[in-house]
Amino acid sequence: MRNIPVDISSLSFTVAGEPEPKIVDRETGEVKKDAEGRDLYTLPLLPMPNDDRRNPVITVTFPSVDFPQIAMGTQVRPVGLACFFWQMNGRAGMGFRCEAIRPAGEKAA
Repeated sequence: MRNIPVDISSLSFTVAGEPEPKIVDRETGEVKKDAEGRDLYTLPLLPMPNDDRRNPVITVTFPSVDFPQIAMGTQVRPVGLACFFWQMNGRAGMGFRCEAIRPAGEKAA
């Protein structure tokens, strides 16, 4: 699967919902993990400016050691945002992942 880096230099992002764990098995509630063993979470973000009136919100997957406490309406910066194409069971689409979600005012390391 190829990750395509997203240039976010001219975008701002607002949290549009609550973070949720990315579930592997709905019966057991097992949370999916990344290669480093960190739990994966999803967070809906509203990128601005945005001209897609049908579906302006993107859902971004990111790792976190603890359950993320990110309030709806918070301005954030998805560090290392990348887009990828997925295909499964006759369905296909675009997905987004990042290395971390940081407050928008926090300086890049």
